[in-house]
Amino acid sequence: MDWKSPFIVYRIGSDGKLEEVFHAQDIKKAKYWLTYIAQPGDVLCRTPAHPKHSGKSKQPEYCQHKEQSGAPSSKEDAWKEHAKKSNWNSGFPDQQSAEAN
Repeated sequence: MDWKSPFIVYRIGSDGKLEEVFHAQDIKKAKYWLTYIAQPGDVLCRTPAHPKHSGKSKQPEYCQHKEQSGAPSSKEDAWKEHAKKSNWNSGFPDQQSAEAN
């Protein structure tokens, strides 16, 4: 499946792999979900379907994540540290795996 959603929220599963938990067609919905529904550690990414994606790869790019405090953050290094502690053992996927919500 190609990229259909410009924004995807991922969660690191107990196996250390990313799970798609939300798809959004616009930043307003994506940020609402990240702020009010997401769990700490969830990460919002821009996919190659987004016009501001760098185009350097077919993988999504970090945008924001939800901190333990419950607040959204754009500190990518802080999310990478969380991901490391959560045994994230792979990179971002090269394609969208689930149907968009």
